[in-house]
Amino acid sequence: VIDIKRLNNMMSDHGIYSRERLLIPIGNPNILINSICYIEMDAIAKREVATLYLDGIPTTHHLYGKETDDHGMSSVQVKKRVLHSLSRSMMVDDETAQYYLSISDGDPRAALTEFAEDIRWERHMGMA
Repeated sequence: VIDIKRLNNMMSDHGIYSRERLLIPIGNPNILINSICYIEMDAIAKREVATLYLDGIPTTHHLYGKETDDHGMSSVQVKKRVLHSLSRSMMVDDETAQYYLSISDGDPRAALTEFAEDIRWERHMGMA
């Protein structure tokens, strides 16, 4: 509990029950293998974090007639955040990440797989 409070900038246990989202440290980073993490800025903890969504990608909700996610972001903003996270994971520009996202029907995991296969092919062919 102390690590959770420290990571989330909380002074007491009461904060745990009042938050919609908590940052939880992981003890074994191997549990993230074959998972997609999104690099996000957590506004409450005021730090950049790797976020793992159990459903794969950030979910959206309809709020006040406008499509938003859990943090009030529009679907366009969510897509931009996914794209930016993907480009950072691939270490490429946004346009390259957008290409791989488009050929994988918007699936970030499939985009990463396609990208990795292309890199392997380039190395095999001596192009990289």
